[in-house]
Formats: sequence, structure tokens, C-alpha cells
Amino acid sequence: MSSKVLTCRQAWFSEILSEFHFSITYCPGHLATLLDSLSRWDNVYPERGEDFISKNPMNLQKLIKKDEVQPSRFFAVKVECWSNLIESFQKKLWQYSQYRSILQELGKGRSVQDYSLDSSSQLLFFKDWVVVPNDPTIQLSILQKRHDSPLAGLPGQEKTLKLVKQDFHWSGMTQFIKDFVSSF
Repeated sequence: MSSKVLTCRQAWFSEILSEFHFSITYCPGHLATLLDSLSRWDNVYPERGEDFISKNPMNLQKLIKKDEVQPSRFFAVKVECWSNLIESFQKKLWQYSQYRSILQELGKGRSVQDYSLDSSSQLLFFKDWVVVPNDPTIQLSILQKRHDSPLAGLPGQEKTLKLVKQDFHWSGMTQFIKDFVSSF
């Protein structure tokens, strides 16, 4: 029998939980039918025509008021956050020869396989993703916006990679994200 080496986070939780006298026992989902059925509330989900916030057992109506939820406010915040980053994309892409030649070809109206240029924002796209220059500061700011966002929680490596891959592409992205997330 060998002892397991704990990560920093596991050791931290272990120290906190050691003050309490209880045992955590894993039970596979198919064996936990009795516990699962007891832990489900039938009144959590709203009936037809009812508002979910008013039926929510956590009582979130005090935190979120109906008049505060307006899509126009969220859109304005999102545009403001990314505008400086988009400008730095446009400037930095011309500094790298591989992207400069692609941008020149697309500017002349020629097609380059898997690449396209958005006419309004002047952003370079690889398939459906925005091409990010090989600049660690830009890549880090993208990761901070996606990983440290209050809406994302604190996702792990896979979820952060999935969040970033929704919109962006750069060479060595997977390793960069793994290094970033493992530094926490």
C-alpha cells in the first residue's frame, strides 16, 4: 500500500476538512438511487408561466432584479473589454512574416486556404477562429479574460482550453493554457 501525494489544493482542503469528524465515501451513481431521489426537489423548476427566479430555492431575486437584466448593458461591457485587445491584434500581426504574407494575399483579393479577413474589424481568421499573434502578453490577457471571468468560475485546463478555442487560435495554445492553469 502506498500513500498518495496530494497537490497543493488537495492538501489545503485536507487541512481544513481534518477539523471535522466525518467520512466521505464514494458511491457510484447507479448505486445511489435512494440518495439521489431524496436529494432532488420537485418544486425547484418552475411551472408553466412562472418565473424561475421567484421559484429558485436559493432566493436570487434579491441579487438579480428583473430591470437589471438588459442585454444591451452586457453587450456594451463586452465590446469595451475587447476593443484594446483587437487593436493590438491588428498591429502585432503585421510584425510576423507568416501572417504578413497571408494578410497581403488576402488584401489583394486572393484566397488563402483556411484563412479569411474580416472586412469590418480587419481581424485575420483561421477557419472560424481569430488568429492571435505570437505575443505572450496578448495571449495572457486573453487567458485572464476567459479563465478569471466571474462567469466562468475557476475552470480547469480542459474547460479553459474549450473557452479559448471557441474564438481564438494561436500556435502552441494548448501548452500555453496548460502552463497558465497549472501555475494556480
